[in-house]
Amino acid sequence: MMRIKASKLRALVIAAVAVIIVVDLVSRTGTGTISVFGYKKIAAVCPLGSIESLLASKTFLPLAVISFLVLLAIAILIGRIFCAWICPIPVMRRWFRRPPKSEESPAADEAEVRRVHAHGVSALSPVKIDTRHWVLGGALLSTAIFGFPVFCLVCPIGLTFGTLAVLWRLLHFNEPSWSLLVFPAMIVLELTVFRKWCRKVCPLGALISLMSALNIFVRPKVDHTTCLRTAKGVDCQLCKEACYEEIDLHHADQSQPLAECTKCRDCSDVCPVHAITFPFFQKKSSSEGVVPVDSVHEEA
Repeated sequence: MMRIKASKLRALVIAAVAVIIVVDLVSRTGTGTISVFGYKKIAAVCPLGSIESLLASKTFLPLAVISFLVLLAIAILIGRIFCAWICPIPVMRRWFRRPPKSEESPAADEAEVRRVHAHGVSALSPVKIDTRHWVLGGALLSTAIFGFPVFCLVCPIGLTFGTLAVLWRLLHFNEPSWSLLVFPAMIVLELTVFRKWCRKVCPLGALISLMSALNIFVRPKVDHTTCLRTAKGVDCQLCKEACYEEIDLHHADQSQPLAECTKCRDCSDVCPVHAITFPFFQKKSSSEGVVPVDSVHEEA
C-alpha cells in the first residue's frame, strides 16, 4: 500500500482550514479565522492573541483566559502541531526555498563527532539564544504600552487570512483596497528576507514551544533495530537534514529540544527504512531516540 507523504496531508489540512474560513466569509457560519476560531458562540482566541487581549484591555477577559488554558492543554497534549498542520506559512515557505549550500566534508564532521564524544563539548554548538523569545517579549510589551496588539499588524498568519478577507470584499462588495497589495507584499517580504521566520522570529511559535515544554505525547521515536545509523553504522543524516526545527534524534544534547517538534513527520517520510514513528506515548528511556553514533562506529 502506497504511503501518502505527511507534507501532502499537511497541505490538504491547511487547504481545508482555508476553505472553512472562506465559507465563513461567504455564508457567515460563525467559524471565524485562525485568530478567533470556533463555532458561533463557542470561540477561542489564539494563545498569543489571548495574552495580548488581556494586556491591551488591562481588564479580565474570560474568553481570553479560557482560550489560553484550553490551548495550553492542547499544547501539552500534542505539542506544536499547530505550527505544521494549521499555520499556512510552512507551506508558503517551500515556495521561496533557497538552493542548499555546500555541505562540510564528511571527514571534518566525523572528526568533530569523535572530539565531542571524547571531551563532551562541541565547539560547533555554542549556547543558543532563542530570538523568538525576545520578539515575544517585545510584542507583549508593545501591546501593554500602546493598548493594541502591535504584532498582529505584521503576523504572517493574520496577513494571509486578511488577504482572503480583503479579496472576498473586493469580489462580493466591489470594495478595492490597498491592503490587497500591501498584505501579500508583506508576506513575501517576511518569507524572503526573514527566511527563518518560524524558527527565529515568530513569537506565536515561541509561546507554543514554551507551552509544549511539558509535552510527552506524539513524539518521534527511532527504532534502533532498523535505523541505518544504529543498526548498520551507516552515516545517514536524512532525518536531521529534513527537520526544519534542527532536531537531531541521535544527538539530542547538540540539537534543539523535542519540545520544538511540530509533528510535521518529515523525518519519518525521508527515512529509507521507516525507522521513525510517532507513537502517542512512549517510555522516556527510549523516547529521545539518542544513541551515541560513535560507539556504534567503534563496535563496527
